[in-house]
Amino acid sequence: MKAKPNTDQFRPGKDPSTFLEGGAGDAADRTAKVQPAAVTLQKPTDQPVVEAKVHREQKVFRLPLDLINELKREAYERSVKSGSRVTETELVEQSLRAFFKS
Repeated sequence: MKAKPNTDQFRPGKDPSTFLEGGAGDAADRTAKVQPAAVTLQKPTDQPVVEAKVHREQKVFRLPLDLINELKREAYERSVKSGSRVTETELVEQSLRAFFKS
């Protein structure tokens, strides 16, 4: 019967048992190193949509290509500015809520 091989030379700086514990150690490392960027909102309509447990249904629309491109561009630009993902769905929802409040 062979002996267990010595793997000390391959051991990374992290404890390998954290992988078996569900990556809690990696998550702690990430939160310690990464600090969220400050978000400055310029317009009241830039408020992020509050994600509550709301029943949602799918609605499919056919939009002109220029609106689709503007929506994609705006979602990308807001994602870059805020440092967190801004989806096209959030932008459409914000616009519709503003429209129906008027």
